[in-house]
Amino acid sequence: MKSSENIQELIQLLSESSKTHYNTILNSFNFDTIDFKDFESWSSEKYTRNCIFKDHQFELILLCWNKGQETKIHNHSSEDCWVYLLKGEMEEVFYSLDNSNCLKEEFSQTIVPHQLSFMNDNLGFHKLRNSFEGQSLSLHVYAKPIEQCDFYCETSEQFIEKQLRYDTFKELISTSKETF
Repeated sequence: MKSSENIQELIQLLSESSKTHYNTILNSFNFDTIDFKDFESWSSEKYTRNCIFKDHQFELILLCWNKGQETKIHNHSSEDCWVYLLKGEMEEVFYSLDNSNCLKEEFSQTIVPHQLSFMNDNLGFHKLRNSFEGQSLSLHVYAKPIEQCDFYCETSEQFIEKQLRYDTFKELISTSKETF
């Protein structure tokens, strides 16, 4: 049976670990036991960023994507990012700056359900797009939380710093196990 409470187990595991173990935790965790419906919000205009948990160590965000919705090309402000695809299909496109400081596409990959992707500024820039015919759901872990990042403006052909925000913040009330 799926339960939104099972996400507390994931939060506990991440909280008790350093980010060097996040890859292993996310690859081995059984996400099929979690019902994310309480955290979902959908928009016909853009993908939504729905915060489930945030502290000084990491933030856990559920992104809800309708067909064709995508991010702008962006960095991660020197933080690490893991993307776990729960449902649908995503295209991830990677970019770098050439010797003239011009943005160039390096390669792309398709992310399918139960697949994990990793990104940080050492790898360059990226964008994500829902390439599925329907809705996609992705779970993002940022260590440490990202308050702002640089987005590529196609009009000015420059990166612009932008403050990030959540569309919803439905943080779980209790993330620690009670003892009696």
